Amino acid sequence: MLEIDEHIHERVQTAMLEIMGVLYGNNITLVHMGAMMRLLGVPDSKAAEHDNEMLEMDEKFGTMLLELNKSKLQSVPAGTTIH
Repeated sequence: MLEIDEHIHERVQTAMLEIMGVLYGNNITLVHMGAMMRLLGVPDSKAAEHDNEMLEMDEKFGTMLLELNKSKLQSVPAGTTIH
């Protein structure tokens, strides 16, 4: 059961980073946490507890995204065709 929980946690974390990356790439630097939770499938009653919380993505976030993307690009095996 623990492996399943870790896998789900990793997938949610990845989805959250991808959403935040799209927002940041479009110059949206404030993330409404209640809305983010709803996008990730959290019930409205629980997400509503976080409706007054905002997360600000600064240039450090942009740097982190660049580093994450570099490691993803380097992990693609040589000779792989990406469509």
